[in-house]
Amino acid sequence: MAASRARQMRSKRPRSRKASGIVALVEQLSSGLGSHDGVVVGRGLARLLAEAYETRGRSVPAWVEQLMAYYGNHRTS
Repeated sequence: MAASRARQMRSKRPRSRKASGIVALVEQLSSGLGSHDGVVVGRGLARLLAEAYETRGRSVPAWVEQLMAYYGNHRTS
């Protein structure tokens, strides 16, 4: 049940054009892989983007937050 709920939440694309574009790119890149692998790639990319902004002392933009929410990243900082 929790897995189907996660899929339903992930099926709705982020509102930001940047975030939606990245989701589409990750889906295209991982089309030959399993769906779980695409999620892993997207989750890692979202985490790297957030860390890059934080390392530079900048706030994480809303579109990166949307990517993190879409892929189920949980911030611990």
